[in-house]
Formats: sequence, C-alpha cells, structure tokens
Amino acid sequence: MKETPLWYHLLHELAIIIFKGLFSIKIQGKENIPPKGGVILASNHLSYLDPIVIGLLVSRKINFMAKRELFENPLFGCVISKLGAFPVRRERLDRETYQRALGLLKKGKILVLFPEGTRSRKGNLGHLREGTARIAVRTKVPLIPVVIRGTDKALPRGKKIVRLARIKVRIGKPLESEPLYEGKDIKRKVQRLHQRLEKSMKTLVERP
Repeated sequence: MKETPLWYHLLHELAIIIFKGLFSIKIQGKENIPPKGGVILASNHLSYLDPIVIGLLVSRKINFMAKRELFENPLFGCVISKLGAFPVRRERLDRETYQRALGLLKKGKILVLFPEGTRSRKGNLGHLREGTARIAVRTKVPLIPVVIRGTDKALPRGKKIVRLARIKVRIGKPLESEPLYEGKDIKRKVQRLHQRLEKSMKTLVERP
C-alpha cells in the first residue's frame, strides 16, 4: 500500500499552483527533510495557513494536530481529518492525542507540531512547550526546526479572505539526538532536546 494516496498527490499539485499564483513563496533548506521515515517538523505558528504551507514542502502526506474546536463543524472536521489533522486540547496534551502522535511516527509518517501551542499574536516566536521534545525522545525520530514568515499577512487572525503576501519558509538541519537517548534520565533528555530546539528556532528567526 502506498504511503500517500493518489488524491493527495493531485490535491498537493493543485495547491502548489494556487499558492504560487497568490503568493511569492521562498523556501530555504528543503533538502533537510528526509524522503522517508518518521520525522517531526516543529514550526512556529502564525496563521491557519501554516499547515498548508508546510504541506507544500514535501510530496508525502503530513499529519498535524489542530485545536479540538475546529472539529465541532462536522463537514470542516471531516475535510481537515482527510488532510491529516487530528484533534488536540490546547490546554494540555491528552493521552489519546499523545499515543496517536507516537503511532504515526512509528509508522514512518511526517508529523507537524507547533510547539507554541497557538498562533502568535504579534508575529514573534513565543514560549515553546516541551511536548514536542518529549515525543521526539520517545520515538527517536529526527526533529527538524521550521520557521515561517508572512502567513500572518496572507491570512491575518480573525480574517477569512487571503491577501497577497510574501511567504518565507526556513527549514533547519535535523536535530539528530540519538546521543541524548543514551541513559535512563528521560526528563533530562527532553530538557536538553527542548533547549536545542529553542536555540535552533531562534537562530532561524534571526537569520536575515
């Protein structure tokens, strides 16, 4: 069975055409995303467009967490579920969601996570939660930092119509953290990987 269904490939190509027509998109570091195997893409969060933009980076189907409230509309919930979304509580990472994330990565899927937990109101990089590092430590998959710029201009908070904008995506090198997995102090491993992720994302944000 193919990992990515045909309909997703067709939709992916259509989305690329539409986005290139609407926005000026510049991508740096796309080669850092492996062509196969489980991987976490940890991105900052500016707009509802972010998962779509990240999905354009790879031909493989992505999976991502979306706030539970988005699934209250049955039709919209069905659509985003087909596109790889699954619900998460914003106040905490519940066990069901956590186990689903682990399962996807163990099956070799791509998981997009937004460590800030919500969209930034001012466009700056907010506080990162440790859940992303915890999932990476548990599954031992590469953790790749991603920084997006411009999606908040393309679809501002509270707006429903997209605007012409320049979008830039910077993809950092994988945080190959195998050495961190040696030993039994899980809490310490998570803290160390979390610190590396914070540093990497801040570096990408500050890069001209």
